[in-house]
Amino acid sequence: MGALTLRRLEIHDLGGVLRLSQAERWPHRLEDWQFHYRLGRGWVACDADGQLLGTASWWAYGDRFGTVGLVLVDQSHQGQGIGRQLMNAVLNETGSRVLQLVATKAGLTLYQRCGFRERHGIEQHHGIATDNPALAVPPDTVLRAVSRTDLAALYDLDGIAVGASRQQVISAVFDAGGGVLAHRNGQVVGFALVRQSGRGALIGPVVADDQPLAIALIAHQLKTTRGFTRVDVPTDAVQLAEWLETAGLACVDRVTTMVRGAVPEEHPGARVFGLVSQALS
Repeated sequence: MGALTLRRLEIHDLGGVLRLSQAERWPHRLEDWQFHYRLGRGWVACDADGQLLGTASWWAYGDRFGTVGLVLVDQSHQGQGIGRQLMNAVLNETGSRVLQLVATKAGLTLYQRCGFRERHGIEQHHGIATDNPALAVPPDTVLRAVSRTDLAALYDLDGIAVGASRQQVISAVFDAGGGVLAHRNGQVVGFALVRQSGRGALIGPVVADDQPLAIALIAHQLKTTRGFTRVDVPTDAVQLAEWLETAGLACVDRVTTMVRGAVPEEHPGARVFGLVSQALS
């Protein structure tokens, strides 16, 4: 391999990184790359002729937390250290932030060498819902559509669940689709947003205080979501995963959440039961 140049990912590069992801059989559309690009910062690696050989991006959630994702290297140039150089470029500008990413088996070794450690598993469920098993919502809990005036409450609840502010992401997902929230005793206690992504609809983030409420939120969203649907959920959310299988959304892949730095403690009043995306977590 000749000289390698690392530079900032620019909007005119998105067609090139789309081709890289298509070669890996990722479901991302150009619109999905554009969505992630607008919210984060990225790098590309190019050869001496300017050919794009790889990319990596990251997203800042305040000064203390961030996620890393969309790490790709051209198939014909893998194993040459390009992925490590891209990760170094990302890590050099993330500062002291705690970082999180979702790793495939192929990426585990690279991320471990970059200081990440395994945290928990993620199951990717997708398909066309063939059933929507009813789950009783507690009588003191009301489900309704999210409106723009609800966003501040969603920011707060999501911040409790994540341990950092994802206001820009939550707002972008809402603008791209919509969602449902759970209201109890004058407070928002859960929500599920949805947008078009990949092969169809992606439900996420899903934030709730327990699995039954997460199920109720997703079930409500599925009533208005037609066709192919995807939800990425924690592997230890067994009740939720079993319900998704019953509803017709099969588990098709398992990946690993990894972290670098001290992870915020989980809050008993709110947990992420569905990812925004594996890149944005």
